[in-house]
Amino acid sequence: MGKFFISVSIGMAAGFICFFLSVAFLSLLLLVVRAITHLQPDMTLTYKAAFPVAIFAAFAGFTITLVRAVRGQPFRK
Repeated sequence: MGKFFISVSIGMAAGFICFFLSVAFLSLLLLVVRAITHLQPDMTLTYKAAFPVAIFAAFAGFTITLVRAVRGQPFRK
C-alpha cells in the first residue's frame, strides 16, 4: 500500500509542476503572439491547454513510479 501512496504523491507533484510550467510557457507564447500581431489573445487559453497536459503528466508519473516500484530493482553483481 505504501508503493501506491508514493506513486500517487509523485503523480500529483508531476501534474502540478507540469501545469504551472505549461501555463508559464503558454503565457509567454501568447505575449509573443500579441507583440507580433498587435491583437490581444484570450489569456484563458493557457489554462484550457495546460489542464490536459497536467492530467497526462500526473497519469504518466503515477504509472511509471508504480511500475518501477512493483517490478523492483534487478539484482546486479
